[in-house]
Amino acid sequence: MVKTYNTQPVLTALQSAKQVLILLPQNPSVDSVAAALALYLALTKAKMSTTIGCPTEMTVGFNRLFGVDKIKQRIGNQNLVISFDYPEDSLEKVAYDKDPANQKFHLTIEPKAGFEALDASKVQYSYTGSSADVIFVIGASALEDLGMLYQQEKKLLDDKQKTLVNLSKSAKNSQFGTVNLYDPTVSGESEIILAVFQALNLPIEQDIATNLLAGIESSTGNLSTANSADTYEAVATLLRQGAKKGHLNAQPAGGARVQSPFGAFQTPTPQPFMPVTPVQPEPISMGGQADEGPSPDWLKPKVFKSGVLQ
Repeated sequence: MVKTYNTQPVLTALQSAKQVLILLPQNPSVDSVAAALALYLALTKAKMSTTIGCPTEMTVGFNRLFGVDKIKQRIGNQNLVISFDYPEDSLEKVAYDKDPANQKFHLTIEPKAGFEALDASKVQYSYTGSSADVIFVIGASALEDLGMLYQQEKKLLDDKQKTLVNLSKSAKNSQFGTVNLYDPTVSGESEIILAVFQALNLPIEQDIATNLLAGIESSTGNLSTANSADTYEAVATLLRQGAKKGHLNAQPAGGARVQSPFGAFQTPTPQPFMPVTPVQPEPISMGGQADEGPSPDWLKPKVFKSGVLQ
């Protein structure tokens, strides 16, 4: 039986949303990233403007998940941020003035006496500030788990007028969302996302299904710790949608990956069989002359008489 969650507020919000934001916590699990990417791919397929972000960089362990290159460490484009290095207590003041006639804005950074002026070549520019209407936070226990993304987008995330969907299986979840899709009994967030997809009628194509199956495989040790029939039902559903088993562990051609009690290892690539030409033995020479071989009757039985073989 498919699990059901309180998805009606999510459906209502998505119907009028112009921008959707999906956020992951610092150092997320493979399961959380797989679930978030599956949601990103599905919403993008449904023609919704969607951004996905994570405060930490994606490592090689995530590189086979579909859509992983879309995850950004900075999100939003509403606010210009100017950053530069400066020694402590080296600034006298920072001021600005406007020039309406020329439509110019001037920012003045004045160093204290004895300090060098700011090096313009070292000034960095970036953007923050998202205008998202619906925000999904996947795999976090609290908003603070979002690290620098929470600091950058605090105004947005604390806005109670926004639909903030907290999707998590963490036992320590603080129920911080306006909608909490929280279930500590599932194998992971990928299992919750699948139920949400089915409730919202979101498309589940092969890449999406493969991501979700990879998430479940990761959170259950390839199903070795899966104790719920719901998990196996989710796996069956994903396989019917074309999900590829063992996608994260798949190796390129050139050898099979073998799992043993001592860990995984790579078997060598089989080499084609090459026939071996038998080597003919050289005649053994005795006393400088070639050996002519044994006499024709050497296999016949011999009789020992008085120290002589006959």
